[in-house]
Amino acid sequence: MLTIARLTLFEAVRRRLVLAVIILTPLIIGCTGWGFSKLNELKTSDGVSLSASESTLNFAVFVILIAFMFGVVLAVGAIFLAAPAIASDIESGLVLAVFPRPIRRSSVVLGKWLGLAVLLTLYTSITATLELLMIERVCGYVPPHPALAIVFIIGQSLVLLSITLACSTRLAPMACGVIIVALYGITWIVGIASSVGASFNNSSLVTAGTIVSLVIPSDGLWRGAVYNLEPAALRAAGLRFDPLAVSGPPTVAYILWAGGWICVMVGCAVWSLNQRDL
Repeated sequence: MLTIARLTLFEAVRRRLVLAVIILTPLIIGCTGWGFSKLNELKTSDGVSLSASESTLNFAVFVILIAFMFGVVLAVGAIFLAAPAIASDIESGLVLAVFPRPIRRSSVVLGKWLGLAVLLTLYTSITATLELLMIERVCGYVPPHPALAIVFIIGQSLVLLSITLACSTRLAPMACGVIIVALYGITWIVGIASSVGASFNNSSLVTAGTIVSLVIPSDGLWRGAVYNLEPAALRAAGLRFDPLAVSGPPTVAYILWAGGWICVMVGCAVWSLNQRDL
């Protein structure tokens, strides 16, 4: 399993994925740093500089927007990393050379998952930390719980990685990637609809959002990240009807559910590959 994980990481390097990330990430961080430096220069229509509280609210909103962009990129990246992980080996016939050896199919699945999970975790942790340090240096703003926010974003990517890997045992890479991206988009839209329903006391929308967040917990974990990036002043600034605002953190039970869900999806991937006639 560890050998397969190591080879999965080497494959990402061979495809120059790591090189592309190394080149693009500093560029993106530099652009956002320039943007935050300009936020410090904002003034009212009368030419008066913004107060400290107004500037803090602006910084908080833009941090959440950047986190949203980063979360979407990471989610789509996790999907299209996992979609060909097993499907491409099946289509190319590589598994026919591997499986007759004393290598269990479960070791291949778990090794692929572990290698990709390590890659996503390292990239998310390093990039998010550098971004937050840059924001602190430029404008002095630090979100309430940045470490927890990073953990929830990693959790979202692991959810999508796990379900995509399970589908990769049965579907072609392109079909698998498109289907999971669509499901990811649906869960996000339903999450927004659920927030709107909660604002207007619509129990049907809230129930639908709860069900979808249990079936695929990616949006629930993303909202945990948003909650940990929101300062109390932002939640108190009359954002009750803002569909992107989050009023409370995920419960411990929900976090445990998401962790168990990931384990079940990885187990489904192992079972599906074991049952497939190659």
